[in-house]
Amino acid sequence: MSAVASILEVPEPAASPAASFTRLGRLAAAATLVIGATCQVIVFAVEPQHSHTVDRLEWIAAHPDRANVAKLFDVLAMPFLIGGVLVYVLLSRQRSPRLAYAGGILLGCGMVGLSMAQGLETLEFGLAEDGRFDLKALAHRVDNLTTAPGIAVLILFLPGALLGILTISAALWRSRAVPRGAVVLLPIFIVVDAPLQQGLPGHLIALVAALWIASAVLRAKPAVSEGASAGS
Repeated sequence: MSAVASILEVPEPAASPAASFTRLGRLAAAATLVIGATCQVIVFAVEPQHSHTVDRLEWIAAHPDRANVAKLFDVLAMPFLIGGVLVYVLLSRQRSPRLAYAGGILLGCGMVGLSMAQGLETLEFGLAEDGRFDLKALAHRVDNLTTAPGIAVLILFLPGALLGILTISAALWRSRAVPRGAVVLLPIFIVVDAPLQQGLPGHLIALVAALWIASAVLRAKPAVSEGASAGS
């Protein structure tokens, strides 16, 4: 397969681990990737991105219904994002077991940290909507959370997610089990979402990657041996 074709299609379809999944397993893996990414797109489509915590808390207080919808999909995304880590490991571990497992562990830690952050933000949303708390004071406390547990959450989330996506992307690239164009979109998503602070475009890129990989998983079929073909 040419280099261009390997960007668009699965380089080695017959060698894809997804070919050994049951039909239900392929459906579950594909749905896990797509639902997790879709939930996050909905979050950023519903809630505008804010540069400062106090601006976000003021928006939550002024738009409690929209804020609760956004946070609901933020929370609902988590089991699918965690499941997506497992899917990536299963797709990449045959050719690159060390990279796959290292990326899975790192990204798993990142998702644990993100889950903890979701819990903290759920409390923030409730306090902002309550109306009895000074939002500037609350924002200052959130921005200056220096307790050991708070620092642990950040260490789990930020390095885990960043290094995990980069490592699992390398494993997926070497796996030849998914289109390499989809793999390239994963680190691009990180750059757009984090350094560039463009949440909605970044997560739309992640959704395209998820749909692309999910399509490859669904199209993976067990190889038919010559003997079986001759006998049929």
